[in-house]
Amino acid sequence: DITQLDTPEEAIQLYQQQREQNEHQSDNNHSDNNNDNEAILILGCGNSKLGEQLLINSFIGPILQLDISSKVIQLMTQRYHKYLSSDDSVVKRMEFMVDDASTGLTSLEPESVGGGVIDKGLVDVLHCSAGPISSKDDHDDDDHHHDDDMIQRIMNSVHNVLQPSRPFIFFSRSEPQWMLRRVFGHDGYDDYLISGCVNGSSGSRRRSKKLWKDVEVVKLVDYDLLLYKLVKAEKEDYTDQEDDDEEEMGTKNSVIERKSYLKRLKGGSKKSKR
Repeated sequence: DITQLDTPEEAIQLYQQQREQNEHQSDNNHSDNNNDNEAILILGCGNSKLGEQLLINSFIGPILQLDISSKVIQLMTQRYHKYLSSDDSVVKRMEFMVDDASTGLTSLEPESVGGGVIDKGLVDVLHCSAGPISSKDDHDDDDHHHDDDMIQRIMNSVHNVLQPSRPFIFFSRSEPQWMLRRVFGHDGYDDYLISGCVNGSSGSRRRSKKLWKDVEVVKLVDYDLLLYKLVKAEKEDYTDQEDDDEEEMGTKNSVIERKSYLKRLKGGSKKSKR
């Protein structure tokens, strides 16, 4: 989970310690991007107060607020000037940037976000506007495929900037059987149903990479919302594709056998009733 301390003062103190440690590493020519930080990236921040609320509630930060609209970022920068002050008495723990989550989040370095990524509505809006989910073999509706592709590009962008074992959290009122199929694509959703993880191909050496793990869906009853949390898998989670294929084939065969058995059982029940 994203680290939350007891008081804002403790959060500021830990943030300063991490910043000093990272500056020390930089001075000693350490070029590793995966420095210790608790940065929280907010996708499509709009004019939301979420970023300020995270700081008030003792999250360490910094809070990276991102939106595709330069006008929105200009207004938010003016509103939260106190968090951006160069005054020595103020610890800068908020940043604003104009970027497009569907084109790679190029303003951020790969694996530079060490706290987590939060989306308060971007994925949900795209999901709702995309209409019915197309089948695997349906290539007729280009508009639907465009929206599906955009959501999956956003997922790839988030995966790229997150550090391993850090969460991506988003909210929706759509049920998992629809939202996760849209977010992962048909193949990724099948992976999730079989193993609880989401895989992706990695180059021409026929190896598969586990992209997401620990997929959780929590119902927020008071808000009539579903919270989706996906955790980026570790770098070491590479497995031999051929071994995966054999294991997956065995799993699918056993699923088919169970379905066939249940079908025969159901048919037998109908005959006995006659």
